[in-house]
Amino acid sequence: MSFTVAEVSEFERRVTLLLDSNRLEAAETRAARRLSREIHVNGFRRGKAPRRMVERVVGRERVRNDAIEDLLTDRLPEVWEGTGLTPAVSPVVDGIREVTEGVEVDLFVSLWPTLSTPPVYEGRTVELEVSEAIGEEAVERYLDIYREQFAELETVERPCRAGDYVAIDLRSSHEGRHLEAPSATGFLYELGVEAPVEGLTDHLLGCEAGAVVEFEAPLRIAVGDLPEGTVIGVRVVVEEVREKLLPDLDDEWASDFTDFDSVSELRERVYEDLEGERLDSLRSQLRGTLLTMLAEEMALGIPEAVVDASAVRLYEDFRARLDEQGSTVEEYLEATGQDIEAVFGRFRDQATAQIQVRALLDSVAAHAGIEVSDEQLLDAYQAIASRTDQSVDSLAEELAGSALENSVRSDILRTRALDVLMRGVVATDGDGAVIDLRLDPPDAPEIVEAEIE
Repeated sequence: MSFTVAEVSEFERRVTLLLDSNRLEAAETRAARRLSREIHVNGFRRGKAPRRMVERVVGRERVRNDAIEDLLTDRLPEVWEGTGLTPAVSPVVDGIREVTEGVEVDLFVSLWPTLSTPPVYEGRTVELEVSEAIGEEAVERYLDIYREQFAELETVERPCRAGDYVAIDLRSSHEGRHLEAPSATGFLYELGVEAPVEGLTDHLLGCEAGAVVEFEAPLRIAVGDLPEGTVIGVRVVVEEVREKLLPDLDDEWASDFTDFDSVSELRERVYEDLEGERLDSLRSQLRGTLLTMLAEEMALGIPEAVVDASAVRLYEDFRARLDEQGSTVEEYLEATGQDIEAVFGRFRDQATAQIQVRALLDSVAAHAGIEVSDEQLLDAYQAIASRTDQSVDSLAEELAGSALENSVRSDILRTRALDVLMRGVVATDGDGAVIDLRLDPPDAPEIVEAEIE
């Protein structure tokens, strides 16, 4: 089988194949025989109708097209090997012509976009929005939140203030009718927490035990047959005011209720955790900003077929997640007031961004000479093996040379390429000061999923 390749665009090709008459004739006979088993032809048992009768029922064009499809399925691996092309999506037949030698078939082939060299990134300055450095106040706030889990309430004889709890009897009514809800007896309410009635905290602040407060306010939520926003009458009797007492922050408490022997050790760990979260946020910001910046400079001519196929996969994943939640796409569209075109458009945008990142990181990996060692591959298999009954070695043997092994290698390669990218740039704040992101050592790159924000 002979073929020619013509360039349509940077990442699109038209491959023209010649299917010779002898092969086509044999393929048509096989196709007719198969169709005879699928259709009913008067006067013949299934599978026994001659080719001319099958063609009379389904049409000669159907037999010819099925034969061509069968030949392409058998011969395309030879074409890809001979041309060196690796289609990103299934090729599309966009022309069939009768010629003296047989039939010429045109295949429209879309390729994964690639970069010969990545955009310049070494030494590039990337400005980040820097959050406030972690100080003593942040550490104390965190410790107070933790201590609140062990707080006790003590009745006090004073007006209530923000952060106190008040024991109240609450009665509500609407147009002279008593409402079962929101009503409660002996209800312990924390001032500042949202309640079904708007402004409850504001009306109670400064009250003492024994106070009676009456007011009208709208409902924050629907109650019974009353919709949200309905104005109701409220009568509150304050029975007690209780102050929240946090435990003393001392070594004894730290030893009893934490994994540390002293408050100083606890404070040090809290600081490390908060600083780690701050650095993680900055690293994430750097990834998104850097990838977006470089992608805008790449100007890849991504084939529409590649974008559409990737968007369809994202859409199918989205639909599967909704199905797991007991919902449907139609229900989602109705709840969000969107149409399917807008939703799919976002998936196309997301697919475009992912393809750009793939091309960028592959280019960086090639430029930096990154390779995936067998040890790194086995480390990646460890996570897969932990979810199965297989050992790492047996899993590696089973996946050797498979599409999954290639996928895992590609993931490792791109993760390491992203690490190279992040190390190659200089992160600064708004004043131009360099930010130390304390990236992991080069031999232990941070595992991340590359996305353009």
